[in-house]
Amino acid sequence: MQEHSGERVSFIDVLRDRDFLALWLGQIISQIGDSFTFLALLITVNRLTGSTVAMGIMMISLTLPQLLFSFLAGVIVDRVDRKQVMIISDLLRGVLVLAFLTVRTAEQVYIYYIVGFLLSSVSVFFLPAKTAMIPRIIEGDQKLLSANALSQTVRVVALLIGPALAGFAIAWLGASVAFVLDSLTYFVSALAIVTIRTSGKTSDEGRMGVAMVWHRFAEGFSYTLHNRTILGIMVTLLVAFLGVGAIEVLFVPYLQGEFGSGAEGVGFVQTAQGLGMLVGSVIIGNLAARFRLTRIIAWSIVLLGVAIVACGLTSHFVLIPMTTFVAGLSLAPLNASLSTLMQVTVPDEKLGRVGSVVDTTLTVSYLISMGSAAFLADAFGIRTVFVGAGVVTALSILPALTMMKEPVTGSLRVPEKIGQRSAEQLAEV
Repeated sequence: MQEHSGERVSFIDVLRDRDFLALWLGQIISQIGDSFTFLALLITVNRLTGSTVAMGIMMISLTLPQLLFSFLAGVIVDRVDRKQVMIISDLLRGVLVLAFLTVRTAEQVYIYYIVGFLLSSVSVFFLPAKTAMIPRIIEGDQKLLSANALSQTVRVVALLIGPALAGFAIAWLGASVAFVLDSLTYFVSALAIVTIRTSGKTSDEGRMGVAMVWHRFAEGFSYTLHNRTILGIMVTLLVAFLGVGAIEVLFVPYLQGEFGSGAEGVGFVQTAQGLGMLVGSVIIGNLAARFRLTRIIAWSIVLLGVAIVACGLTSHFVLIPMTTFVAGLSLAPLNASLSTLMQVTVPDEKLGRVGSVVDTTLTVSYLISMGSAAFLADAFGIRTVFVGAGVVTALSILPALTMMKEPVTGSLRVPEKIGQRSAEQLAEV
């Protein structure tokens, strides 16, 4: 592996930034609530319908908004105050999630699909705003990688605490408790974002119309196609998501059908993945100073593929948490490295749009994988689909190694807080 020079930055250094700490803590609380809702939806839909097709529709309803609204979200995030986008998104989601409480029978499952679609539609605007805010708050390429690794620990903590608590809460008290708690966590997250002092305003604010939206999207799309590194990120994830999408749909039916796992068992397995991500988040801090981001991405993808294959081959439930631990171990370095590589490559004023182009393309891959998962499982068996998905995921190492090129250390775009210089002086690659 090619060494990656750089000064090592600890997580404590990053957490000393008050604004990042507020965002980080708010997201930990919010995503713990999300894990409650996600697990409650999957378990309840499977219990009410017993259908893998219904599970697929549920997952598609949660994913389709990314395809439909990502372009618009990217343009808006580059044109309006990003803090306001996040706050409004949290408030709306806090209200929407309560609509899940109305479902009582299999005939009402369609409400899950509709509300899930609306909830995810709002989330489409929150995520690029948060991603674009992090380089505003954090300065320096190595510090930025540590910040993105810490952002992964948000999901880690959510997976460590959320599924285990959710599994027992759902088994004992029902899914309603999960939805109420998730609603409260959105309001807590909004309050945390209000305390952030870093400006969320952009240098490109102004009126928006259909022509402007299309022009801005075309700029982002053109940038993506002509930047080899961003195109490499897109192709790599396009292949990987063809495998991962099927696992999202089939995982709960697989555990419940093959091993008879209840809500507690499913929660325990997801907690094992969270533990793996926790370890991976610690490891990434050391890897960042020694290896190039592109190599971390490539080998993390292979490890993820191997874990998925192993999950499909094992016949003992005790080995399932071990495979999900390995999957989590690979996910933390993979996500942190991909986020950092994009942030240091794309100029601030294009970050929302380019991210949306990549995300939308990946969503197409994700939807194809999820849409075909139930039918492939019926035709070949869930275990066979797991093995195939793992192989496809591992193959995404090829574009990762051949297309991505990391900016040379010292020439990376280092975003500064808006208060320290005018937006017009933000550097471009």
